[in-house]
Amino acid sequence: MDYYVVLHCSCLIMTFIRKITRVSNLKISSKSYYIIMFYNYHEDYQYDSCISKGICSINPRTSSLREVLVMYLKQLAFYTLKLKHLGLKNDSTECIILNTLSGLMSNLEIGNQQFYKTLMSLKSIIIESIKTYKDVCKSKNIQIKSMPSVIRLNKQLNISELIKLGEKEFSEKIKLVSQEKRNLFEVIFMVLKSICINLVEIQSYGLDDKTAYLEILYLLNTLNYPNSSAYIYKKKILKAIEIDFCLAKRLHRIKTERFGSQTEGEVSYSTRPNKCILVAGTNIQELKNVLDYTKDKSIDVYTHGDMIEVYTYPKFQEYKHLRGQFGKGIENCLLDFATFPGAILIAKHSLETIEYLYRGRLFTTDNFVPQGVIKIKDNDFTPLVNSALSARGFKKGQIHPSVKLGCTEYEFDTKMDEILSKMKSLKNIVIFPTEMNTVLQKEYFESFISKTDDETLVISLSNIPCDKKVIVINSAPDICMLYKILDRISSSAEENNVAISVFISKCDKHTISNILNLKKIGVNNVFLSKCTPIMLNPTLTETLKTEFDIRPTTKPAEDLRLL
Repeated sequence: MDYYVVLHCSCLIMTFIRKITRVSNLKISSKSYYIIMFYNYHEDYQYDSCISKGICSINPRTSSLREVLVMYLKQLAFYTLKLKHLGLKNDSTECIILNTLSGLMSNLEIGNQQFYKTLMSLKSIIIESIKTYKDVCKSKNIQIKSMPSVIRLNKQLNISELIKLGEKEFSEKIKLVSQEKRNLFEVIFMVLKSICINLVEIQSYGLDDKTAYLEILYLLNTLNYPNSSAYIYKKKILKAIEIDFCLAKRLHRIKTERFGSQTEGEVSYSTRPNKCILVAGTNIQELKNVLDYTKDKSIDVYTHGDMIEVYTYPKFQEYKHLRGQFGKGIENCLLDFATFPGAILIAKHSLETIEYLYRGRLFTTDNFVPQGVIKIKDNDFTPLVNSALSARGFKKGQIHPSVKLGCTEYEFDTKMDEILSKMKSLKNIVIFPTEMNTVLQKEYFESFISKTDDETLVISLSNIPCDKKVIVINSAPDICMLYKILDRISSSAEENNVAISVFISKCDKHTISNILNLKKIGVNNVFLSKCTPIMLNPTLTETLKTEFDIRPTTKPAEDLRLL
């Protein structure tokens, strides 16, 4: 076969077709197989990579290794803070904490060797930090405060022993810590990852934020005190999401300064005959690096998933070889990657599902690389380019309708004036997100609108066609437009006693931090669509409901009654 990344199920289908052709003497070429399986891929359908993998939760090995990493990280945080209070710091500590939380903790399906190497680095820094702390305390006659731990720093453990250690730690946690606190630990962990990812992305622009890093240390250290009350944990969570929100706003400002103010852009979903590269992820600076490197290479570049936001930035409209968006998005990345006939670059923090693909022309800039995926070092994209040139590429190309994404400032101001003019006659304003890709999400949205009355105004941030009574503000798939709208309407809504409700359908590493912040800034009702268990398990969903009043979507009529 001349395409390089295939799904497990695709192999079974191909085998099945071959058997049929042998039995019936039909003559079907390998090219026809491709057409049978994938030609109608752009038709509307209900597909989920989680379902296709046959497993939608974290496996026991991953769970155990995560427990071990948390044990090491929280101990390192304890001694790092002790050293900070003594006026000392270690730059290598910051690097490994940020990289581990933002990368490895999100992708524990990497090889044992890479995991073990990271753990040994953590262990080495912990030993060094403890020694430095004790030496300084002795020299200054300060009482030494140690953190009890089951980690045996003087003993070498293999992967099997580490997994057993993680299982033991998890069992002890179940015995000693209440379910409520364990669930709050999970929330803390999700917020930690979000902060780390945002901070690492800011650092990719050559900038930093020491306040955010300090908050990461404090949050990690919180996990060292399981006897603290649930109230304390919730208080720390609310402070952390405020820090994370500041990071997200700063990231948006950086992008605006580098790439121009977001405006309306056209996104092509068509392909043309040529060699090609697909760039997936969220860090648009990495896409720019690829575009700069390939501008004279006669290679087309396509985007995937949330990278679609680049079409709203003027800077990216300068790149003629940036051809458009490919595929349905992150939930469908298995099928998207399987059908792309060129090299694929996965940006940092976007590797969760790669282990379920057969290895091929997959590349990443991430610090933690699964086996079979090639690491891009120092922005040298030569291996990526060579792979694209040797791949089949698009032979004929296909024409699909393009879409408009984003809106001009004039259009935004006009829509805001329209909303504010109706405020006195309203009881509810409901905002729906950009991500309504599945059939079920679209059906829910349409049913919800059909049941609203004249006192409920619906705002849609999606570019899908809507009922005339819905105000559409076309937005890129980021949360910035939502906050921009809230900034303009919140005070008027409060004055007129109008409740604001927001529906969130996107489940990623920032989701929990975002929805908690929406509640914190005063949004009356926040609804969260069903997420895959690997991203947000049912227990955690219940915790968000009971502890933070985040409501899971049910049926449109029932959710309307809750407004």
